[in-house]
Amino acid sequence: MKYPFVLSPFAGLLVFVLALPIASAQQLGSGGLGSFSLGGMSSQNQKPQSLDKIVAVVNNDVILKSELDSAVAELKQRNPGEIGQIPPNVLRSQVLDQLIMRQLQIQKANQDGIKVSKAEVQQGLSRIAQRNNMNLQQFTQAVAQSGMDMSQLRQHVRDEIKISKVRQKEVMEKVSISDQDVDRYLQNQSLRFSRNHQYHLRQIKLDLPAGADSTTTGVVRDRLESVRHQITSGKTSFADAARSLSQGSHAADGGDLGWVSGSSLPDSFDSALAGLTAGQISPVFRGPDGLYLLKLEDERGGGNDQSSDDQKKVMVTEAHLRHIILKPNEIRSDARTRKLAQQIRQRLLAGDDFAALARKYSDDKATARQGGDVGWIPLNRLSPDTRRHVENLHKGEISQIFQTHDGYEIIKLIARRQRDETQEAKRNKARETLGRKRASEQGNLWLRKLRDEAYVDIRMPNYQPTPGSP
Repeated sequence: MKYPFVLSPFAGLLVFVLALPIASAQQLGSGGLGSFSLGGMSSQNQKPQSLDKIVAVVNNDVILKSELDSAVAELKQRNPGEIGQIPPNVLRSQVLDQLIMRQLQIQKANQDGIKVSKAEVQQGLSRIAQRNNMNLQQFTQAVAQSGMDMSQLRQHVRDEIKISKVRQKEVMEKVSISDQDVDRYLQNQSLRFSRNHQYHLRQIKLDLPAGADSTTTGVVRDRLESVRHQITSGKTSFADAARSLSQGSHAADGGDLGWVSGSSLPDSFDSALAGLTAGQISPVFRGPDGLYLLKLEDERGGGNDQSSDDQKKVMVTEAHLRHIILKPNEIRSDARTRKLAQQIRQRLLAGDDFAALARKYSDDKATARQGGDVGWIPLNRLSPDTRRHVENLHKGEISQIFQTHDGYEIIKLIARRQRDETQEAKRNKARETLGRKRASEQGNLWLRKLRDEAYVDIRMPNYQPTPGSP
C-alpha cells in the first residue's frame, strides 16, 4: 500500500511553530485558535489525565502518550484528507518517530551549549504574529483566549530555535559547493537534466550503519551487486527484488518512486542515471544514506531543452561610482559632520576635484586612497536608499548628501552600463540547488547518526518503524 506521504525526519516537528498558521482574531469567538495547537501542549482548561503512559524513552527523556495523542490530533486537523488515508497505527508510528527525532535534536543542542536569548524568542513570537496578521499584543491575547499557556508556547519556540541553531552548526556550516561542483552540475543539466525533466524510477536501497568502514560497506555492496546480477540475468524482476530486499520507503510497492523531478534528485542519483535509457538499471552506487540500485522505467519532459527561465537573458545595470563618506566620531559631532559634508559638496559643485577631496576627507579608508573610486557595482546590490540616489544621477553628476548607516555620503556617477549576467545567474542558481540537495543529504546522515548513537526504547504497542527514517 502506498500512502500519500511519509513524514520526513529532517523536515522538523510536525507543527513547526515559526511558520504556523492560526485563526484570525475574528475567528476566536467560534472555535479558539483553529489550527493553532502544539504537539504535546495542553491548554489551561484541559483536565489533567490521571494516568499517562510512556510511549518512548529517548536517552534520559521520555515521550508521553498524551504528547503523541496531541501531535496526531494536530496533524489530522491540518491535513484531514491525506491523513485519513493512512492506517491509524502507521500514522501514530510516523508521528512518534518525528517526536523522537525532535527530542534528539534538542538534546544535542543542549549538549553543545546552544543558548537562545529572550530577544530571539520574542522575535520568533513576532514572526508567528505577523504571519497571522496580528501584532505581538494581539497574538498574546489570542493565545490567552484559546486557553493555552503562553509560557509553554515560549518554551516551544525556544526549542525550535535551538533545533535551527544546532542544524546550522552540524549541517549547514559543513556544506560547501566548489566551482568544480557547479561545473559538473551545469554539464549534467546541459546534457540531460532540466527543471522540467521527470523520471519514473524504481529503487532498491540497502542501509549503511553510521560510520560504516570499508569492510562493512563492501559486504553490503557485494550483496547488492549479486541482486543486480540476478535482475539483469532474468532470474528475478526488479520489483520482486525490491519487495524482498529493499530497506527504502517504497519497498512494498516494488521500489516504485513514481514520477520524480530531475531537479529534486540527489547528486548521486544524477550521476547514476546519466546514460541510462528506459528499462535499464544503474550500477550500484553510494547515495545519501546507503547503497542504491535504480531502474529507469521512463522519462518525460525537458529533455535537452532548457526551461524558459534558463533561456531568459539576465541583464544587470552597473554603475561606476566615486564616493565620500563622513562618519561622526567623538571629536566631530553629527551636526558638524553634516556641515562638513555640505561644505565639501559646495566645493565639488564649484569644480574641485572629487578624487582629491575623497583622499583628504573620506572616512572610507578602503576607497579613499583610490580617490573614492568604488569601481563598477550592480545597482541591485546597493542599499535601497543609495540605489535611489544613483538611479537619479546623470553621468558626471554629484548626488545630494544622504545619510547611511555608515554616516553621510556623497556620490559621483562616472558611468553607467548594462552587463550580461546570464551565466553568473545560472551558476548562482546551480549553486543554490546543489546547496539545498547537499544540505538535505547531510542532514539525513546527521539525523541517522543521532538516532544510531542514542538510547531509544519504544513502548508504543504495535509500533511500525517509518520506512527510510533514521
